[in-house]
Amino acid sequence: MYKEISEEKKKMMYERARENKLKSYKKHLINQKENNIYLIRNKNLNLIRIGNRQKNSLRWNNESMNHILKKLEICMELKELGQEFITEAIFINGSRCDIFCLDTGEVWEVLDSEKLEDCKNKVNKYPSELYINYVKITEKVKP
Repeated sequence: MYKEISEEKKKMMYERARENKLKSYKKHLINQKENNIYLIRNKNLNLIRIGNRQKNSLRWNNESMNHILKKLEICMELKELGQEFITEAIFINGSRCDIFCLDTGEVWEVLDSEKLEDCKNKVNKYPSELYINYVKITEKVKP
């Protein structure tokens, strides 16, 4: 009534089941990583005012050409890395930074004409969990 399965057939079935289980686990790890990135981005996005959440676009506000170009350079690097960012991000407490990376929680402050001490006073108002990067402009562009 029942056919016996050969040892070779059993071995193939077990091997196929093992491969399928491994593929499924790899997909699970990828989905988990994507979900973690989404959660981190969402957590960092909640630090920004709702009306100021324009992602992956370059914005500026009364800045020199050198300042804008340095911000563009940083934004291009972040974009190449597949990270999301907000320029001229305004935090809930009203403080404003040059660039805020949603994936890492890092802030970039571009120093052109302002001094590091003045910038550090401004940065003290940012949320405490953020990491601050100071970028000094070395190459000046002629207008």
